[in-house]
Amino acid sequence: MIKKSSLYLFLIFIIFWSISPFLWILLTSVKPPAQIMQLPPVFPKIYSVISYKNVLLESPFPKYLLNSFMISLSTVLLTIPLSLFAAYGISRFSFRGKTFVLFMIIILFALPSISLVAALYKLFYALGWINMPASLICTYSALNFPLTFFLLIKYIDKIPIEMDYAAILDGCTHFQIFWYIITPLAAPGIISAAILVFIFCWNEFLFALTFAPDESTRMASVGIALFQGTYEIPWGDIAAASVVVTVPLLIFLLFFQKYIVQGLTSGAVKE
Repeated sequence: MIKKSSLYLFLIFIIFWSISPFLWILLTSVKPPAQIMQLPPVFPKIYSVISYKNVLLESPFPKYLLNSFMISLSTVLLTIPLSLFAAYGISRFSFRGKTFVLFMIIILFALPSISLVAALYKLFYALGWINMPASLICTYSALNFPLTFFLLIKYIDKIPIEMDYAAILDGCTHFQIFWYIITPLAAPGIISAAILVFIFCWNEFLFALTFAPDESTRMASVGIALFQGTYEIPWGDIAAASVVVTVPLLIFLLFFQKYIVQGLTSGAVKE
């Protein structure tokens, strides 16, 4: 009983420790401006929404949120089908160079993002894609392809290949097998991969800052960092913007946490 209680207390401490930065940001966002920089910090007696008013009604931040949503959604719609086709091909077919293809995907997965910035910027500048959503969508799709590929191939590998043979005997083509059998059975993996890709794109900062610095194409993650005041840094507005960006993801994760856990733990236990 003592061990169980100690474990629960430890877990509660870890949870509180993990969410305490967000709670601090949330508290800062509802403080009156005069109390935000007060030392030592105090809990406000009167809560204020002026920071949220500044962010949502008196700044271009809603436009940044829309940019982030559209780019993240477009990346998901591009990455998931490509990864699913690749995972199906690698899982179900044998061909020369298959090991090399897998090795190159692993190399792409291991490349640090910072090492790609200069080369990609030069490429997109030559194409005229700087300050265009296409540059971010292509970059995010390439960066997320290895992760989604390995998540989906684990699901497809668990689908018995005998189902493919039975479908072929019934006259199905490989595309029909892929569309009517593999895709529905791999739906939990597809959903979890799509959510993870969306979260990555929503939170990404480095490429968003480099390839879309203009206000018309700026993403929310960059917009938070570029909040400026006339005489001081508007910490209240920054905190409110951070909460506005985070809350949709928290709600998203709350509804789809089952699929995310399934996607991350798929293949961890031998069946």
